[in-house]
Amino acid sequence: MTKIFALALHTTTTKLELAIAELNPNSDRNSDTYIIHKQQSSELGRELSVQLHDCLSVFVGNIPWANFAFLAIATGIGSFTGTRIGVVVAKTLGEQLNIPVYGIDCASIVTRSEQSNPPLSLGESLLAIAHDQWQAKVSSSWQDVLPIYEPYEP
Repeated sequence: MTKIFALALHTTTTKLELAIAELNPNSDRNSDTYIIHKQQSSELGRELSVQLHDCLSVFVGNIPWANFAFLAIATGIGSFTGTRIGVVVAKTLGEQLNIPVYGIDCASIVTRSEQSNPPLSLGESLLAIAHDQWQAKVSSSWQDVLPIYEPYEP
């Protein structure tokens, strides 16, 4: 049986957070429907745009891209450049793999993390929220993934 996975990217800070979950679509309601396969946090600072693809490639490793069921991306609020880079990577992967991309705002990610005992990492929290949407068959549209920023008013 082919294993299926989900990938989360959090690029809104100077730290790149990646997480992969192994999904169990046949699980009953009394068991976990996914387990965290692996996660990683890397302090990249301003090198995010240069190192993201290499970090992602090494992190995914030998998991075939065709085995991913969905992607989750943090949409901000945070670094505009980091968010934009992450969203473009997630959108490109989602389109090429023909899988949904769930954009989750950082406030929701932090809230979900803090509500868990023990608290989840940002990557785990991002995956948990996106997994809920994927399981509920919430459709993913590009407008939901684009970060929303308030207009600047002097």
